[in-house]
Amino acid sequence: EEIPLQCPHEGVYGYPHPKSCDEYFQCTNGTMTHEFCPNGLLFSQTGHVVGMCAYYWNVDCGDKTVRKFGSKPLSSPGCPYQFGFFAEDDRQQCNVFYSECAWGVPQRKQCEPYGLFYDERIKGCNWPDQVGCSSESLLQFKCPDDDHSNRFWPYPRYWYNQQAIITCVSGQPRLIQCGENSFVDANSLSCVEEPKSDERLRPNVGGGGGHGRHF
Repeated sequence: EEIPLQCPHEGVYGYPHPKSCDEYFQCTNGTMTHEFCPNGLLFSQTGHVVGMCAYYWNVDCGDKTVRKFGSKPLSSPGCPYQFGFFAEDDRQQCNVFYSECAWGVPQRKQCEPYGLFYDERIKGCNWPDQVGCSSESLLQFKCPDDDHSNRFWPYPRYWYNQQAIITCVSGQPRLIQCGENSFVDANSLSCVEEPKSDERLRPNVGGGGGHGRHF
């Protein structure tokens, strides 16, 4: 997208710098300014975190350079970059906690839903077996060997609690949690919605008894 000779009179628009991936030009109600993305962010038309800048791993710079901050580390305690997501302890592969950094200040986060581990490759949380981790100690559950009698084989399911079931994938347990206002049905081992309060109170019309009119 080319930089306009004159900014539109109304609205906010962003235009990429011709050579740098962490710089851009912004038009605000007819006024153009030269902007720089904070450390760890690059110019993008989508996924904005600050201004018109997105996390560097979501931006394809092509043959452009990063001239000022961008993808060059500018670290502070707990934050390799000023903005981004990072494993709480990068010396360990299996972390359930990670840091969300903004302006160099880390905020501790835990992978949700419970049972996931932080995956640096996707900058998010993933199934334990996809990260090369074991969830047995975390979930306190070990998948039985070759449970072919389980009706859900090859991904057998097991009761965990009223809000979750476990399914085994490649011998590793995965925790499947029910959504809000739902619970695990013990017979089907699946999540079902709780009946609404008016449905629980609704009378069973015609359900038996000798009273009432019959047509």
